[in-house]
Amino acid sequence: MSDKLENKINEVKEIKMENAYTQKVAVLLAGSGAKDGSEITEAVSLLICLSLKGIPYEIFAPDRTQTEVINHRLGEPTGESRGILEEANRIARGRAKPLSSLNASEFSALVIPGGFGTAKNLCTYGRQGTNAILFPDVEETLLSFIKASKPIGVLCIAPLLVALAFKKLNLKGVQLTLGSGSAMNPISFIESLGAIHRVCGRQDSVLDTTYKVISAPAYMYDDATPADIFKCTESLVQTLHDLLHVSMA
Repeated sequence: MSDKLENKINEVKEIKMENAYTQKVAVLLAGSGAKDGSEITEAVSLLICLSLKGIPYEIFAPDRTQTEVINHRLGEPTGESRGILEEANRIARGRAKPLSSLNASEFSALVIPGGFGTAKNLCTYGRQGTNAILFPDVEETLLSFIKASKPIGVLCIAPLLVALAFKKLNLKGVQLTLGSGSAMNPISFIESLGAIHRVCGRQDSVLDTTYKVISAPAYMYDDATPADIFKCTESLVQTLHDLLHVSMA
């Protein structure tokens, strides 16, 4: 290869690297708090890891009332009424937008942290168990990314959402992880929906190469540390980073 041609190739590679993130990643939150919203350590770790990789993002949340409000010290319902979007803005520093304004064509990927609010405010698993369905706005969002073959990253219990969306599309075999902690019921549930569960270490993630779904266990390990949460989130975001660069090649 001539020096001139090699230099030209390197120039093209540099241009692609510079433009790799012309589209942002959409982050979907379910509120704020491990028991009734998005898990804060997971959500913040996700935002930090995206920032460290130079991946721009916008944050969204449903603009409706969350299923319930939990006293995180006592673990009991408070009887209060709070908005999911308003609570998500505690994490987003006031920058979270209504989920209804999310247009998948404007984003390169979708990422969702966990927290039990994910199972309460984004789907009905927290209340209905194996009869769970996605809330319509969440279903529309997930299906739009799946149909466009855009990467989806999910932490903790959020793989439930992906399994429900793939069931809706009658697609079987998506590979997901919920770790290997005590969450046997959610594992059985996603398998009943046609997903394949893969055991994953607490600092790792799982990639489904066919459907471009990346999942990481996070606090599905009951004894996970904040360091574990950050490391598995870092693994997920690194894989997302690699997928986005491949798509630009």
